[in-house]
Amino acid sequence: MLGSAIGPHDVLATLLNNLKVQERQLRVCTTVAIAIVAETCAPFTVLPAIMNEYRVPEINVQNGVLKALSFMFEYIGEMAKDYIYAVTPLLVDALMERDIVHRQIAMDAVAHLTLGVYGFGCEDALIHIFNYVWPNMLENSPHVIQRFVFACDAMRVSLGPIKVLQYCLQALWHPARKVREPIWKVFNNLILGSQDALVSGYPRVPNTERNNFVRYELDYVL
Repeated sequence: MLGSAIGPHDVLATLLNNLKVQERQLRVCTTVAIAIVAETCAPFTVLPAIMNEYRVPEINVQNGVLKALSFMFEYIGEMAKDYIYAVTPLLVDALMERDIVHRQIAMDAVAHLTLGVYGFGCEDALIHIFNYVWPNMLENSPHVIQRFVFACDAMRVSLGPIKVLQYCLQALWHPARKVREPIWKVFNNLILGSQDALVSGYPRVPNTERNNFVRYELDYVL
């Protein structure tokens, strides 16, 4: 309400300063407030300032910016289609960060962004981001794996289940359990959410003398 009354810029300056404090609860509340200002006053009034703040070489500030983006994309929903190409380089940079918490929050933001742009033809940006999400399957932290599965599930919705299946097929029977386990979680979600759509993406198996494996109905052209 305050942001809409006196304008977002005055409020934002104070909020961005709050990201530098040590107290975690204050930083989390600040990120929620930034996202609410973005939703109330339109994201384009807030986005340049918080993206600029990401350049501050301080881990708390950068994590706060990513969390604010995550909440913002959760709140604005399909409005994200206008901003996906602007924030893609920032998210890619965050997903390459050495700090594990950084990547965890970035994957959360990616998931909310991805669900928001469903049906708006942003597949090129989503594939690009997904290529940086995918290597996180090898992390040990259960929180990171949880966010990884969430981001993959969001990609199932917006990018299509067959695209995600093609990533999964490479690793479903990998000799290392550390590789197999997160991929089977993603694959199980594919089956739960889009089992019917996966049929046309399964590998072709030729017929044998005793069995017919070719699905001829998928080759029909009207």
